[in-house]
Amino acid sequence: MGGVIIYEPEEDADVNEFPWTVTFEPSGGDDWDSFICGPYERDHAVALAEAVALDDAEGGVLAIVKPMLPALSAEDVSATIEELREAALEEEDDEETVNGTPVDFDDEEDLEEEEAEFAEPPSPEEIREGMARTYRRLLDLDPEMDAE
Repeated sequence: MGGVIIYEPEEDADVNEFPWTVTFEPSGGDDWDSFICGPYERDHAVALAEAVALDDAEGGVLAIVKPMLPALSAEDVSATIEELREAALEEEDDEETVNGTPVDFDDEEDLEEEEAEFAEPPSPEEIREGMARTYRRLLDLDPEMDAE
C-alpha cells in the first residue's frame, strides 16, 4: 500500500518558510532505492508527493514530505539532534500512559487516511518558480521576495 506522510508544523512555525523535500521510497513488496527530491516550497512538495504516491497503480510508493533545516556547521546539526532527542524523550514519557493506563500507540487503526490536498500537481514551471524563490530565500539574495 502506498501513501504520503507529511510533517505538519504549526501554522506560524518558522519551519514553514524552510525549503521542503520529498523522499520517495518503496512500500509493501517493492524493492528499489529510495531517493530525495527538492528543495520545494511546502505546497509544491505536498502536491508532488500526493500526485506520485496516491496515483501509483501498484501502490508501492511511500512519499515523505519534510522540511530541510538550514545547518551551517556540525555544531548546529549536533545541537538540533540533541534538541530532538530531548523532545522525543519528553514525548515518550507523556505518551506511554493515559491516566496511568498503558497505551499501545503502535496500533495501525489509529492512522488516519486523508484526501489529497491538491487536485493536480504543480506544473514544471510552477516548481521552477518555487525553487527560485526558495533558493533566493536561502541565499538571501532578494529579501523583497518574501513580501510577495
